[in-house]
Amino acid sequence: MLDRLFGPRIRLSVSILGVVGNRMIQWRGQVRLRKGATVRDGLRAAGRSAGVDLLGALGEGVEPSILLDGTRLALPEELSRCVDDEMTLTWLMPMAGG
Repeated sequence: MLDRLFGPRIRLSVSILGVVGNRMIQWRGQVRLRKGATVRDGLRAAGRSAGVDLLGALGEGVEPSILLDGTRLALPEELSRCVDDEMTLTWLMPMAGG
């Protein structure tokens, strides 16, 4: 029924790990997106579900590693890359210890 209302949908698995803004985030889940959605759309939807602004965090200086099915994406060029059903998007922020 939803396909008739909103068009074909896909499921994107997403993992977020690291400090985003001032919070340590460890979130894993799935988001449903319209067919033809991009990495940017996936990050926006996952951020809403996790309660953080992932796209806003991209401009904060420390660049995350964003992986699509295990392959690191070039930022910001590949944010417009299309995602497909059952792909996995991973957001990793660099961490340091001492």
